[in-house]
Amino acid sequence: MVDLAALRKAAKVHERALKAGIDAIAEGKTDLEVVEIVERIVFSEKPAFPTNICCEHVAAHYTPDAGVRKELSGLVKLDVGVHVNGWITDAAVTIDVDGRWKQILEASREALRRAIDTIRPGVRLSDVGRVIWETAKEYGVKPIRNLGGHQIGRYALHAGLFVPNVPEGSGQIKEGMLLAIEPFMTNGDGYVREGNTVHIFSLSEERARTPFAKQIIEYIRENFGRLPFALRWIENEFGQQVRLAIYELVRMGSLRQYPVLLERKGCQVAQFETTVYVDKDGAQPLVDVFNI
Repeated sequence: MVDLAALRKAAKVHERALKAGIDAIAEGKTDLEVVEIVERIVFSEKPAFPTNICCEHVAAHYTPDAGVRKELSGLVKLDVGVHVNGWITDAAVTIDVDGRWKQILEASREALRRAIDTIRPGVRLSDVGRVIWETAKEYGVKPIRNLGGHQIGRYALHAGLFVPNVPEGSGQIKEGMLLAIEPFMTNGDGYVREGNTVHIFSLSEERARTPFAKQIIEYIRENFGRLPFALRWIENEFGQQVRLAIYELVRMGSLRQYPVLLERKGCQVAQFETTVYVDKDGAQPLVDVFNI
């Protein structure tokens, strides 16, 4: 049984964090400054994953490392996760800091709105993808085919169903589901690829060879469980010397890594996302990303 009270509590924190991030971006702060402002609010509860702040062709999985600051440009995706007692809200907005990419941004926002209106018990996932795909065509852009939404469980960011951004896939939506809906739009060819850098990890196996590595594993387990965490968070706790230990834990299979995802042709990407609870009447959005 989904704990709606916990989810609504997470959503209130989530909306405050997104609003603070949007305001910081408008003030011209760097990516690290924005993330630190957002995460001060997120950590009033607990993060479901590190704040992603992805510019231009970077679609997902970028969060700054400790001490690394970059100016923001193009379409800036701000993707935030909060949880209360394991019940996760996952939501994102896009800001056009250059003022040049409104069409892509609006396509993503409108596709999310229409997808939410489509969702109800018994609807096929491919029909949700069709609505997103048709909205992209209307705006003259493309949805990203190999990214999409996902079912959420307690302490599980990806728990079962994949919600496509194109009319593909199988499965039906059922009452009681918790879903993240996230149309990604681009003026590129509609695919992402993995980049060469990794800033986000999660605990996979509790194996370590050295006392220092065991200390890191224990810290991760106690603070984040098996939810994703930022290298920056571990650097802030242990110092930059922790990097060698982190990469050794990756090689041992103790940590899973999440490479940065890049639009295949290097084109702009927009993302709007919210988490919905499916009841008998349809999809009930938990985080209001349309009115922040």
